[in-house]
Amino acid sequence: MTNIILTFFSCIILALCVTFPAAAQTKCEGTTNPAYFSLYKNRQATFTSVMDAGTAQRYKIEWFIGGKSVGSVVKKSGESFVLKKSTLTSQSFSVTGFHQNGAKWSLSRNKIFPDSKGGIQVRFDDGACDNSFVTSPDLKVTIKID
Repeated sequence: MTNIILTFFSCIILALCVTFPAAAQTKCEGTTNPAYFSLYKNRQATFTSVMDAGTAQRYKIEWFIGGKSVGSVVKKSGESFVLKKSTLTSQSFSVTGFHQNGAKWSLSRNKIFPDSKGGIQVRFDDGACDNSFVTSPDLKVTIKID
């Protein structure tokens, strides 16, 4: 009789474990997709960056005309870049962040914020999933459009 009761309760516990799995996951904010922006004809974009992380960070800027990639550059944190204006057509660009994970570079999550000086900030994390986008982003790329 004891075995029947023990088996019955074991089946109930197993069913509950399958139905309601443990939710011990961290909710990481942001997205690993590139941040896309448009740049009108005769406008240029200046990119500056600041790092506040214990791991190496870098970012990639890729620019497009009509959906076709026409160039890209990878910069370390702290380095600047100017995307020259196009006199023929409008263009778009994307910003993607990376953090070093051992010997490998991994995509960083990002969120977009307004800059107090009129630009745009793309803030990246370092893979720690500490959601520090507001208080202390691990890499901050500021875009100023002239």
